[in-house]
Amino acid sequence: MAGEQMSFEDAFGKLEEAVEALERGDLSIEETVALYEQGMKLARLCQGCLDAAELRINQLVVQDAGEYEMAPFNGER
Repeated sequence: MAGEQMSFEDAFGKLEEAVEALERGDLSIEETVALYEQGMKLARLCQGCLDAAELRINQLVVQDAGEYEMAPFNGER
């Protein structure tokens, strides 16, 4: 995973797989810790993707006159 680009969808899918494996509880302590570390990295990557998407949305809010204006994104429609 180090240095490679991963899409949000790929990272989120791998994060789901890690969570499922951790929830099963059939891993050794070493495997559990390694998978937890991987999951935390994936979660940070996903959060970064979401933050970048939110920034892009904020930058693309268009006023009636066609001018671009920054506007807060609160997740509501």
